[in-house]
Amino acid sequence: MAAGQVLFQRFYYAKSMVRYPMETTAMACIALASKIEEAPRKIRDVINVFNHVRQVKNGKTIQPVILDSNYIALKNQVIKAERRLLKELGFCCHVKHPHKIIIMYLRLLEADDNRRLAQSS
Repeated sequence: MAAGQVLFQRFYYAKSMVRYPMETTAMACIALASKIEEAPRKIRDVINVFNHVRQVKNGKTIQPVILDSNYIALKNQVIKAERRLLKELGFCCHVKHPHKIIIMYLRLLEADDNRRLAQSS
């Protein structure tokens, strides 16, 4: 998730949030991040998770994604978004996780409740 967030932020640092749909780009970032972190997931799995989260957020009953023309169109959009993401990043997908820096600062500050503060950070 952290690698996907970094890719997402890098992409939207240069591109418009109006022109490129955030949800499709987020799916592409998660799919690409899973490949970078050597735990590849199928695009179908990513779409299913996003669908599940959307249903829970909206309070709807949880139902699986139906494999119809809408699903195929969404899958193709995610693949195109992943290509666009790679192109924009210049295929430079090395991700340095920000968590290590936060933990280092907490240790330097010698915070009393290190663990709780690290989780909320």
